[in-house]
Amino acid sequence: MLNKRHAWVILLAAMLMIGCGLVSSFVVDEDGVAAATPTPIYLPTVLKSGTGLRRDFALPVPLFSANSAWRQTAAAANVLPASDQQMLVFYRVMRGDTTDQRPVDYPQTTTWPFMDVGYDDFTIPIFRAGTGTQNVLICDYDGNLAWPSPTFGIDQEGGPVPVPAAAGTVRPNGPQDTGADGHLVLFKSDTFEEFDFWQATTVRSGQCTSLGGGLEGATILEAGAIEFFDARGDGSNPDTLSSAHAVGTPLLAGLILPEDVESGQIAHALAFAVPGLRNLSSDPFTPLASDYFYPASTTETDFYSVNPYHLAAGQRLRLKSTIVDESGATIDEANDLSPITQMYLAALRAYGAYAVDGADGFTFYAEDMHTANLNLTDDEVNALIGQPAGTPLPAGQTKWQVVMEQLNLDLEMIPIAYDDSWVDGDDPATAVYDIANFEVVEPAAQP
Repeated sequence: MLNKRHAWVILLAAMLMIGCGLVSSFVVDEDGVAAATPTPIYLPTVLKSGTGLRRDFALPVPLFSANSAWRQTAAAANVLPASDQQMLVFYRVMRGDTTDQRPVDYPQTTTWPFMDVGYDDFTIPIFRAGTGTQNVLICDYDGNLAWPSPTFGIDQEGGPVPVPAAAGTVRPNGPQDTGADGHLVLFKSDTFEEFDFWQATTVRSGQCTSLGGGLEGATILEAGAIEFFDARGDGSNPDTLSSAHAVGTPLLAGLILPEDVESGQIAHALAFAVPGLRNLSSDPFTPLASDYFYPASTTETDFYSVNPYHLAAGQRLRLKSTIVDESGATIDEANDLSPITQMYLAALRAYGAYAVDGADGFTFYAEDMHTANLNLTDDEVNALIGQPAGTPLPAGQTKWQVVMEQLNLDLEMIPIAYDDSWVDGDDPATAVYDIANFEVVEPAAQP
């Protein structure tokens, strides 16, 4: 999987080169089955604005119970004794060290020691659940049947399992192929239930032959995993159970939402993913209890780290009160960073962030721009991104895109750590740092 920032840059560059590019679309029947021959169509570059699927309902933030991990404050949490060692291993991984990554032939994932907030491909779109029910087969993008989550009480490989029908068109997250995570959430506002999907299929050429994520459809036909949660609960799964996230946490937990931004604060912890969460078990498919912490209920089993100091699922990071840039200079946050970035950093200090998945970089989650609906005026958006009132917003972009892009631009100023001796081309396994911007703090208390 590409780093999300790199994937976006590659896609944007390709679109700019071709102007209005040739894209394959598929004629589908009522069961979401694609015709054998793709039909070429031309799409304008402004397609990425994703306005057609935007949410028309609000989420009641902050989500999850007040005593859940997602709303427990981290400001007074004790720093773990091994924090410096864990940050060093993490820093080396983010510089490109794959020494302890498994499988051993897994390609290098990143050399980018900075945060990134995903808001398009590989993040979480949210849709309204309808009043009807649909039966969804448990089958992933590789065509493998799987067992339903025990929470459904269905003891049959592949299920299917009953879930709410969508209230309208849905789109699993992209890109438009089987390399996507295919995440999506159906939310029932009357019961506060979220139904989470991984590798959801809306278009296929036959049963268990998905065409992957990023494709719109009226019905969710298949998914590699499905789980449901009460968004007023503790934001976790029973011990050993996975979910649409590899470590068992809800997709909405730790997600940056437009409602957060509209309220003026992110009043909850954040969720992040890193390359290869820790898994020290001799049988990685039976993880050790010491390799995951609440709110996680298990850990990664396919791509993981065997370094005892690498970050474990559910471990909590907190941003330090003073941070430095890549030259080691203290960042003047009030003057150098936009208000949206100051809001984001405040959440990392007050509530911290939990490791919930594997990724190609140090990646946080914001709602997918295809469904995110930021209800602010142009001038309120300008205030968030640090621009004067009356400045025209970029054409062909949603307000959510504009705000998230500014956040990511600012985050390029904030490395995981400052290393005075690092030179490009050095062996990342020998990297050291002088100052880390994060610290590993004690786990959340389980309600």
